[in-house]
Amino acid sequence: MFAERVLKCEKYSLIDLAKLAKDFEDVIYLNVGEPDFATPKHILDAAKEAMEKSYTRYTPDEGIPELREAIAEKESQKIGTEIKKEQVLITAGSTGAVFAAIMSLVNPGEEVLIQDPWYPGHIRSITLAGGKTVEVPQIEEKGYDLDLDALNEKVTKKTRLLILISPNNPTGAVLDYKTLKGIAEIAIDNNFYVLSDEVYEKFVYEGKFTSIAEIPGMEERTIIINSFSKTYCMTGLRIGYAVAPQQIIEQMSKVTCAANLSVTSIVQYAALAALKGPQDYVEELVKEYGERRKLVLKKLKEIPGIKTAEPKGAFYVFPNTEKTGMLSKKLVEHLVKDARVLVSPGYPFFGPRGKHHIRISFTVPKNKLETALERIKESIEKLV
Repeated sequence: MFAERVLKCEKYSLIDLAKLAKDFEDVIYLNVGEPDFATPKHILDAAKEAMEKSYTRYTPDEGIPELREAIAEKESQKIGTEIKKEQVLITAGSTGAVFAAIMSLVNPGEEVLIQDPWYPGHIRSITLAGGKTVEVPQIEEKGYDLDLDALNEKVTKKTRLLILISPNNPTGAVLDYKTLKGIAEIAIDNNFYVLSDEVYEKFVYEGKFTSIAEIPGMEERTIIINSFSKTYCMTGLRIGYAVAPQQIIEQMSKVTCAANLSVTSIVQYAALAALKGPQDYVEELVKEYGERRKLVLKKLKEIPGIKTAEPKGAFYVFPNTEKTGMLSKKLVEHLVKDARVLVSPGYPFFGPRGKHHIRISFTVPKNKLETALERIKESIEKLV
């Protein structure tokens, strides 16, 4: 009755997860990776102005030229080489960019290497493209660094693409230059592409962010994926982009054109204002999340039976909860009922390696965050 590709696709929604808490009052929600700050006023003003000027017509399929040029300039400065606007594709969130890239590059039966734990949205796109997911472990004991030996062993003649998320969701890991160089050598030697999900590039608290596209030889085989959602608190506006060699962008634009023709015109002008406007807001946002990170790590250390690798980026922690004696999904249900706190289960959302983990998003104010962690502590103390 339905297409096999759809029947194979699991839909795990972190927003739908909130249904677990519908029968309880005073629940603190730490399950969704959505900034709690308001969208900056100058971005909203730009959207309003676009409407008032009747910028409500179709735009070019690839996005308005001004926005593509602004993104090309930003990414050129970041990776240290000239990017042209023809190498930029505006998409419906970073999810739209990921889907277009995978549909353009991966044939049915070909293999896509992904970090384990993974981000569930990437799995859906691989499944719908008919690709095969191959898990590469992140090493928990080493702060969730990617296991280069395992990566090398997982590569086959069918390997088409590697997906990297750095800073990582759900672990918060940030890949350093040495690791990225090792990954690049494997990619070049085995002639596969790398999709670099850089949505959290601004949220780095230790070290510095490096794109794998900066590594010599990688610019021509890297698809950079990014979004305005986290950096500028525009999650609901659904706008992201891809940066890649022009011939890849041309193929990806066929997919985005089939899926949604083009991105909403008004939102594109809002995104342009985000890039061109003042950036002090972003600095304040990252500073605040850095303080929340310190609070979360301090409080988690006080909870018996919890072991946490310190995240260097993003706004998540992914603590190991094996000593509670509960698999992650059961533990999440327990915490909702007993502590009135909703977190995300590591499994099935983030893959097999998440079965003894939960993901905590520190995207609520510090006082609320502290209350939530105290509740979690009291609840888990009853279990261990």
